[in-house]
Amino acid sequence: MKEKIKKIPVKYWIAIGVFLIISVLMVKHRNVFYESRQDNYNDRSGENDVIPAEETIVTQYFEIKESVQSIALLMTNDSGQNVVIDAGLYNADTNELLASAQTGLPDSRGEESVISFSFSSGEVSGKQKVYLMLQEETPVDEVNYCVLKGDYESDMTVNNQESGTSLRMSVIYGGGLNLAFFVLFGLGAAVVVGICVLPKRLERPEYIFVILATVMGIAMAVINPPFQECDGPSHFYKAMDVSYGNILGSFGNFSHGDGVINVPENVSDISYRQITPNGSEGSEYVNYLKTHKFSNVKVEMTYYESVTSIVYWPQGLGIFIGRALNLSIYGVILMGRLFNLLTYVMLGFFAIRFIPCYKNLLAMLAVMPLSIYQAASLSQDAVLNGFGFLFIALCLYYAFDENVKLSWKHTLLLGFLLLGMFLCKYVYACMGLLVFLIPKNKFESNRKYWKAFAITLIPFAILCIYIMSRVSTGISGLQAVGGASSDMTQLQYLMANPLAGVKVIFSTVLVQTNEYLQQLNILGSLNYPLSMLMIIVPCFLTTVGMLDGQSMDGKIKVRQRVLLIVTFIITAVAVMLGLYIADGYANPVGAAVVRGVQGRYFIILIVLPFIALVSDKIKHNINHFTIKVSAIMGIMLLYALFILIKTCY
Repeated sequence: MKEKIKKIPVKYWIAIGVFLIISVLMVKHRNVFYESRQDNYNDRSGENDVIPAEETIVTQYFEIKESVQSIALLMTNDSGQNVVIDAGLYNADTNELLASAQTGLPDSRGEESVISFSFSSGEVSGKQKVYLMLQEETPVDEVNYCVLKGDYESDMTVNNQESGTSLRMSVIYGGGLNLAFFVLFGLGAAVVVGICVLPKRLERPEYIFVILATVMGIAMAVINPPFQECDGPSHFYKAMDVSYGNILGSFGNFSHGDGVINVPENVSDISYRQITPNGSEGSEYVNYLKTHKFSNVKVEMTYYESVTSIVYWPQGLGIFIGRALNLSIYGVILMGRLFNLLTYVMLGFFAIRFIPCYKNLLAMLAVMPLSIYQAASLSQDAVLNGFGFLFIALCLYYAFDENVKLSWKHTLLLGFLLLGMFLCKYVYACMGLLVFLIPKNKFESNRKYWKAFAITLIPFAILCIYIMSRVSTGISGLQAVGGASSDMTQLQYLMANPLAGVKVIFSTVLVQTNEYLQQLNILGSLNYPLSMLMIIVPCFLTTVGMLDGQSMDGKIKVRQRVLLIVTFIITAVAVMLGLYIADGYANPVGAAVVRGVQGRYFIILIVLPFIALVSDKIKHNINHFTIKVSAIMGIMLLYALFILIKTCY
């Protein structure tokens, strides 16, 4: 028997260990998979106010109706340190302590932040009048409770004195098992375990990417409440317009005039709601969207943003099919998300398959939680990232694969991908510099080399100029105007002070880089942080990048390394300057640092410096390297699913 056990491959023991760990964690945190509802005290009438927490005992009276799962409330912390808040829940008639809890409040720079006190299942239940007593474990200045000021004399006391205020809080009650979420999470766990025991013929990054991206993406598409991604309503409107036939909006609005979009008649009646993190609002909102449908009557709605419709084709097709099937609003949006995900998976598969190096790094970038979250939404970033990954992969494939001979058809494909990125966000046209990685000897002659690039670049340049002429007025209208001494625009300011632009970029890199790295692990509208992954994911990607490029060191010339670095820098700077000029709300004229840039804008660029700096001096002999890094990323994706459920529901 012992001999048989010894013969069992190590990968099966690893799979068993992963299965046991996931199972124990699922049992321990099973409350996350139970449906919940809430009493929301945050939307009562009254004026927003704060009460200092230092040396203050706050007592809030309210009534509970069933088993309490948690209590969430809003606080601010501008102390520069983490603060611990103690909570006790008492019966208001007998003063009996029913439950106690403790939670940390990180520094929020004075912004409102949600904290949550969790209670064991059945610990506090039944209809009764209770009061919640709160105080700091250690008195700290600049920490406040967020309250509503109004006719609440008997609701809350501060140091045993009536305050005329009420805590901005939610009481969350536990319910039955949410079978759909439990099954989706369980399926994701099964996939992670299955990856550990994949047969050797399937140990290819592109195959594992498809498996992870499809399963985890479907789970995120179902679990994530609609409109929660960055600019969610905006993406929805643009995709809806495409679903009505405006498929060439970038080049001309052929189905309607400029300044309007086609939408269902009742679209303005829909509640576009941002879920309060840890407030248990997701179930109520999703149920609302499941019980309402879009009108069959089409109307025109005023809408001045430019609609780059090509990058909304997948979402638009899904929404069209959803409306044709007469699905609910939730069902229609889910169809749009699934078609967006399918497109991303296809583009990602071919990118990983064709890239001659860093297949594992590209796969991990393409399947990290934020990438999948965007792919499983209505965001154009799914198509942008897919196009970007495939464009980089094909440029490298054409440049370094010795068996490839090129013609104008190959460069035309690159031109189409570059046009797609340009239509998403104009600054990504800078990535077109990567085509100069391709040596002339890849073509049959110099004449065919120049012919191929002329066939591609001339139409691309004409289309770009035409499109920019159509949207330039809108971009100019978004610029900041004014300042201390003049009414110049941001662009005029930079042209008059070119060195100021350089200083702004350097200041932004120094001040904001850490924030950009953190934002790579924040879902939602930058309000669902994956706290455990803030440091783990950047370190993990760096490690994979250092170990994954050994086969390319002798193939890349110095000129090509320089071009890769230059492309990375120019595109990153263009992203920052583009926001600095075009987003006048976030960036007043002469602002010292660029605001509004997010970490997700750099996802497709991350692989470039790794390729440029590849070296064969770092070697590894790790067996089943692809399997191991994929399983680790799979566990991170499970954690992201867990946080998404916990945060929204």
